[in-house]
Amino acid sequence: MLPLRAFLPPAAALLFLVAGCREPKVTAYRAPKDVPSTVPPGGGTAMTAPGGGGMTAPVPVAGGEELAWTAPSDWEAKPASAMRKATYAIHGDNGTEAELSVTAFPGTVGGELANLNRWRGQLQLAPLPLPDGEAAAGVTHLDQAGLKLTLADFSSLPPALLQRMLGVIVPVGDNTWFFKLSGPAALLDQKKEAFLAFVKTIRPGAAPVAPTVSVIPPATMPMASTGVPTAQGKDLTWTAPGDWSAKPASAMRKATFGVPGDNGAEAELSITAFPGDVGGVLANLNRWRGQVQLPPLADDSSTPDVTRFEQVGLKFILADFTGAPSASPQRILGAIVPVGDATWFFKLSGPTVVIEKQKTAFLTFLKTVKAP
Repeated sequence: MLPLRAFLPPAAALLFLVAGCREPKVTAYRAPKDVPSTVPPGGGTAMTAPGGGGMTAPVPVAGGEELAWTAPSDWEAKPASAMRKATYAIHGDNGTEAELSVTAFPGTVGGELANLNRWRGQLQLAPLPLPDGEAAAGVTHLDQAGLKLTLADFSSLPPALLQRMLGVIVPVGDNTWFFKLSGPAALLDQKKEAFLAFVKTIRPGAAPVAPTVSVIPPATMPMASTGVPTAQGKDLTWTAPGDWSAKPASAMRKATFGVPGDNGAEAELSITAFPGDVGGVLANLNRWRGQVQLPPLADDSSTPDVTRFEQVGLKFILADFTGAPSASPQRILGAIVPVGDATWFFKLSGPTVVIEKQKTAFLTFLKTVKAP
């Protein structure tokens, strides 16, 4: 595991080492606990953004584990959005500005390499082919306060407008946290030292509080239409086959179903929704491909495994990815559905034999998806 100083140029490394001896004005921040009684529609708890003048905004809880950190006093706290633990504006010269977003999601969110490549895709960079991003340029690892941090430093290439991203991935319990600073490359050059000093303050926060879950009784599922709130307040409904069993909802899922195969085998259908385009169609298709160990696509229209169709005013991007042959080959059937200012994901994943058996049922299920 490389020390943090390997992540820095020599001059910045020296500044970073002495930063701990200074006493800058800072704002300490602790991510809020999950308080089930305050969870608004769509998930989240109410918080007061530090330095935000008492404004409150919903903050989703990934599953109970929390982190704390200390932010420099000149970082401007913004109201949290539906999917963020915190947002900071970091100002530069001549009105330039970068943004630091803090988010947390259940599980590994596809794994370290998939997340690094998602960030690279946002800068139009080629994906990293190396397992877990080891030895990749711009990627290093740090152990700190009992946490394992992965640090990334990616810059776009000319002739594009030069952008840069400084990011940290932090697994915490059953969740993964992301600290992403993005903006003009020149500004991030100036702010890198402050960002790395900020990273050194990331630490375990308050003791976790068990979140509540919503369970849809299996008896209500046969041909039952289920409406759920999206990331931005819009709703979709669908009709689930009677042999799909509803699972407990998690902090980030609209719904989860167990989809049966033969001899006790089972696949899983997850339904999620996030604000915006979540990096774009190609980045999300490549995230799914990475989960079944397939190489990324250069163009989402260049493969017969990706098709498109429209129904009841919704546009569907349908993907069918089968992993390389192995003792237990895996497959993903997924649909990406833009809805207003959000994007919905319907992902059926599991053993290839189960997915093949349930493919017709999945496609029939998609035809029931509609906006009320």
